[in-house]
Amino acid sequence: MQLYLADIQFDDIDMQKAAYAQFIELWESGAMAKEDKFEGFELLFRVHAPGEGRVVVLCRAESDKQLFAHFAPWRAQFGMVVEFTPVISCQNVVDYHKELFAKLAG
Repeated sequence: MQLYLADIQFDDIDMQKAAYAQFIELWESGAMAKEDKFEGFELLFRVHAPGEGRVVVLCRAESDKQLFAHFAPWRAQFGMVVEFTPVISCQNVVDYHKELFAKLAG
């Protein structure tokens, strides 16, 4: 599965407050854990900067279909802007660069 960094921005404070009201309900009921992990998708961490209207998520997904399944309902309800960036792990950086450096040396 591919790692993705999702940078989420709320442009409207009322929508942000409404999203956090729903988030609290889902978190406290345990339903959020079910939304954060399903076949082909796993949310690894989520951090919040509510003063900036920003949330950053690191997740794994098989394809854009799983990204859509997780993020689209939130975007549709609360108008969040979401930017996805494919990212790699530290081990991938080591492996990929060792291969690159070997090609450059040869």
